[in-house]
Amino acid sequence: MITTRSAKPAHRSLKALATAGAAAVVVGLVPAAAGAQASAPVSASATASTASTVAAPQSAEVTTAKASAAARSYTYLQFKKNKKDPSNSRLSLIHVRQISPDKTRSYVLDSWRAGSGLGDAKNAKRKVGQNPCQSNVGWLPSGDYKIEYFKNNFAGTINGIVWKLQDKRCKANGKKGTKRDALFIHSEMKSNGKQGRTEPTRWDGNGDYKSAGCIKLKPSDIRELKGYRSNFPKPTRLYVS
Repeated sequence: MITTRSAKPAHRSLKALATAGAAAVVVGLVPAAAGAQASAPVSASATASTASTVAAPQSAEVTTAKASAAARSYTYLQFKKNKKDPSNSRLSLIHVRQISPDKTRSYVLDSWRAGSGLGDAKNAKRKVGQNPCQSNVGWLPSGDYKIEYFKNNFAGTINGIVWKLQDKRCKANGKKGTKRDALFIHSEMKSNGKQGRTEPTRWDGNGDYKSAGCIKLKPSDIRELKGYRSNFPKPTRLYVS
């Protein structure tokens, strides 16, 4: 089981490397839907633009190539469920860079402990919270999610920093089951990001990683995730497995 304590030093060094533009840790294969973004054919206008630089000085060609590669870089979020303790699952931010027309590399920029559903280490053997078709109890269904929007000062049943996820139907015995909605990545805080006095706005510890199905991070971690929006492409997809 990976704990937040042991993983964080590595993430700090990755963060420094990533900010400097250096290679960090290569992670396996990019999810199919994400990989399709990187392997999409170059448009006719882009081809024409590249052709027009043939007679230009080499420095201009290098600049054009770098700009083109940067335009094809993107990030996505990946949530890995932990059956031994659903409240100690993992949310990672992945950066995908196209380093040549036929090669991409993906790097873990950072990773945080996160929970989804009402399961924890104590009730894991009974598989509490591990039924994605059980509304308000089970973790969110596996699959590919569109991130519909980001809000910094969201106000509602949940508050503060949030990413809204698309609705998703679970699968039950190979058939489509319950539609899970109102799914977010969030924490427990007031709409202004500060800690409140009531339970939905106050982070008390590991018990608060439990949720009705949303992905939950502690306040300091969700602020770190938000911070990457300043220097990297903003994630538009979440992959859950």
